[in-house]
Amino acid sequence: MADDLLTIGELARRAGVPTSTVRYYERRGLMAPDGRRSGQRRYREASLRRLVFIGLLQDAGLSLDDIGGVLAADTVADWKQIGRQRLAALDEQLASLQRARSYLAGALRCRHAHPLTECPVMGTEIDRRLTTAAG
Repeated sequence: MADDLLTIGELARRAGVPTSTVRYYERRGLMAPDGRRSGQRRYREASLRRLVFIGLLQDAGLSLDDIGGVLAADTVADWKQIGRQRLAALDEQLASLQRARSYLAGALRCRHAHPLTECPVMGTEIDRRLTTAAG
């Protein structure tokens, strides 16, 4: 084995994760050690990059199952489909957050005493929802 292989501790430290995360990813099949020295796991630079890539995908909100799908994808179309599905979910979340922000900003702009009973912005949205629910 080359001397440039990383221990699990070095790998985890450089990726900014606990060693338990590396072990968990190994149990999930997302990673594997590149070798062993005296029974200890050793990793190449490519494994470090893979570990950081997994973190990037988690930051994008992909589940570990989806990340496994990206890592195991046989074609560009396979991994891009997973990415498109997550992007669509993010777009839905963003739209929902924008609506929530709009409601709250409208209520805060209201000059009346209470948003439930006296705010025209909130009153309009309440009426819209009641009409939608009744329809």
